[in-house]
Amino acid sequence: MEFSVPTNWQEELTGKISLANTTGEIKEVYGKLTFDDIGGGRPSSSLAFISKKKAKKQIINLRRKGFRFNYLLNALCLDNRELTREGQKKFRRLLSWIVDAGVDAVTISVPYLAMWVKKNYPALSITVSALANVDSLSKAIFWDELGAEKITFPGPAINRNFSLIRELKKTIHSKVQLIANNACLVNCPEYINHALMNSHASQGWHSCRGYMFDYHLVNCRLKRLEDPVNFIRSDWIRPEDIDFYERLGVDSIKLVDRRLPSDMLARIIHAYLQRSYSGNFLDLFHTFQGKSFGAHKGWIYKLFHLSLPLPADIFRLLKFSQLLSRLEVYIDNKQLNGFIENIPGKCDLISCAACGYCREAAARVVKIDSAYQKAMLDKYASVMDDIFCGSFIF
Repeated sequence: MEFSVPTNWQEELTGKISLANTTGEIKEVYGKLTFDDIGGGRPSSSLAFISKKKAKKQIINLRRKGFRFNYLLNALCLDNRELTREGQKKFRRLLSWIVDAGVDAVTISVPYLAMWVKKNYPALSITVSALANVDSLSKAIFWDELGAEKITFPGPAINRNFSLIRELKKTIHSKVQLIANNACLVNCPEYINHALMNSHASQGWHSCRGYMFDYHLVNCRLKRLEDPVNFIRSDWIRPEDIDFYERLGVDSIKLVDRRLPSDMLARIIHAYLQRSYSGNFLDLFHTFQGKSFGAHKGWIYKLFHLSLPLPADIFRLLKFSQLLSRLEVYIDNKQLNGFIENIPGKCDLISCAACGYCREAAARVVKIDSAYQKAMLDKYASVMDDIFCGSFIF
């Protein structure tokens, strides 16, 4: 099994990754500039700022230590700029810097961009992003024939579809990569729109200028607090499950999230390399960590982004931000031993109500104080009312 891990551009993380990589399973580090003309899967306002000069220096250092570097160009929408002279000019400028920095591969969501890169920058290998939503064998064959070296399959649709994973390994030449710790809801209907919002919020030219009001995240947390089964009814892969997926034929596991500070990323990486974690399972997911989002950023940079959405009511935004604190929920990771091996499978064909497998596990392992749960639900309900009645906008 290979691992692909993120960089948050903090220099101490490179040392932590090298120390953790005692088995040599970390083959690749991925990341991107805070802003660029193509964009990616995280809003710029949640990322630390990195200049091209410093990024190039770190890429060179990572490659000297034996890691490949994968640069993210995985925005789901390019706003048709790829078909304009000015857009092509800016894309070429970015790709020229990427090649000059020594990048080995690029992660892409848009087929046109993959074809364009292969024609103009053939030395770069192509990884397909999870945001491309390759959720079927026919889509995988399309990208495989396009020459993708590796396909990252969307966790919400694929991670628990074991029969499809086996069929993919029989059929395509591209490496199969899964994301272990995104913790999206299985078959989440908001997946594509969430990806589109993130894409535009990371494009330097876009009118939102890096800012994104992530109501998807609020709604995702709300659904879990309303019904804790949704902590289990998710696309996660535990550290202890790595061997199971390796037996299925999965080639690579991708870990997230590049918004986290170095100590948290190091803990996540270490747990997956060791195939074991003792403690709260939610420690391994950026979604539930609250203040760790952008914790390594300076106050000047944070204030800069807060000043961008001028039509927004700053006081209601603060009310919203309070909902992104760490969730006080405990799931003993070791109590989930054996869970993945006994999943009935075919989650896209069987209703959760008819199955009940995840609900039984949730009743057994998810611990949440009822008073805390009620208080948080009231707060979430209030903010959701603000969102849908337009109170956040002047």
